[in-house]
Amino acid sequence: MLAVSSLLLATLVSLAVIGWMPRPAPPQMRLDHAVQVLRGERAPAAEGMLVTLRDAPPSGHASPWLTQLTAHQLALPVEHVRLVWKGAGNAPDIKVYSRGTPVDALADPEVLRAQGLALAALQWPLFELGVQRADGRWQVLASDQGDVVAWRRQVLLALLGGTLLLAPLTAWAALRIGRPLRRLADAGAAVTLQSSTPLPDDGPRDVQMLAKAINAGRERLRDQAQDMTRMLAAVAHDLRTPLTGLRLRAEFAPPAQSARMVADIERMNAMIEQVLDYARGELEPASMLSLDMAALLDECVQSARLRGVDIHSGLTGPLPWHGDALLLRRALDNLIDNAARYAGTVEVEVHNTGDALWLEVADRGPGIPDGEKARLLQPFQRHESSRNRATGGTGLGLAVVQGAVRQHGGQLWLLDRPGGGLVVRMQLPVKSPQ
Repeated sequence: MLAVSSLLLATLVSLAVIGWMPRPAPPQMRLDHAVQVLRGERAPAAEGMLVTLRDAPPSGHASPWLTQLTAHQLALPVEHVRLVWKGAGNAPDIKVYSRGTPVDALADPEVLRAQGLALAALQWPLFELGVQRADGRWQVLASDQGDVVAWRRQVLLALLGGTLLLAPLTAWAALRIGRPLRRLADAGAAVTLQSSTPLPDDGPRDVQMLAKAINAGRERLRDQAQDMTRMLAAVAHDLRTPLTGLRLRAEFAPPAQSARMVADIERMNAMIEQVLDYARGELEPASMLSLDMAALLDECVQSARLRGVDIHSGLTGPLPWHGDALLLRRALDNLIDNAARYAGTVEVEVHNTGDALWLEVADRGPGIPDGEKARLLQPFQRHESSRNRATGGTGLGLAVVQGAVRQHGGQLWLLDRPGGGLVVRMQLPVKSPQ
């Protein structure tokens, strides 16, 4: 875009320069001067004319009346003279009338002589006048277009010169504006509410103002998001105290009612824990440390088996990596629990491609329709609407996973599993952002 604007600027400047250049007058010719040149009484160059020898007569729109007039002035037969207009649009229709009746010049030589001087002295559009010589060749007189050609050459040189003169300036302006904008765009694409690094505000004044406005807007959004998340975490944390009291009272209830009350309290505690996990992930920046991803994943698998989950894992040897172990453990636990809740059996795989680590949690459950996948990655969104005891939840499981993956600079996909089921795939880059 900047290159196009620079080219337009150079063109405008060149056109302004051309506007000051003197333009050649519209080419016109006088018939009497042309006749004098053919007689040798005038020099062709002095009249802006050019005389050439051709094997054929000049071609174009013929003017019979002026041809007859020229033949009369040159004292030659009409068949040995030919006058044609260059371009049909420039061909005037010459007719002489006497008392309202058209006059044939050959039939009335007196009229031809009477009108000859007046018509020959007029300025006519460009024409070519040919006279046949004794050897059969044609001596053709035409306008010398050298001035027009020279002016066109000057126009092209002016355009080229203006472009060359402005090229360094436009290149400097493009770099001056484009480079800070590219840095700002690259930095803005990686900005999250958790990051504290401000966007670069160097470059021209307009770019600096844009960067400062984006930084200020991001700060306000981060403060608002953190205030809402703190409020959510405080409410979830304060609910634990009355739930603890309810659990103590449930022990004195009849056994059947006590079991149901304890189950409801445990489910509420699990929901509160999910809310707190989500709040911690939104408020606390990731703590990137060296760890073994294979060992971390094995801990999650063993913990799931203790909770009664039927889980299978394809773990390899040690996988050194750099990340936040707590965030990743929360994400994996949520994925395993969700898969176990909806499908029963869970399969976990991990492999390293050199530039990224790929984690997959797969199941044979009902899956997720394509239209629901993007929505379910948002907080407090659930796929199952009945909210029964078997599949109830807060709708924060995938949001916690999404937040953990985003803080590690990775990507998350919800994919259909061949044969039925769901595959949650996480791609974590080896060099995670600091």
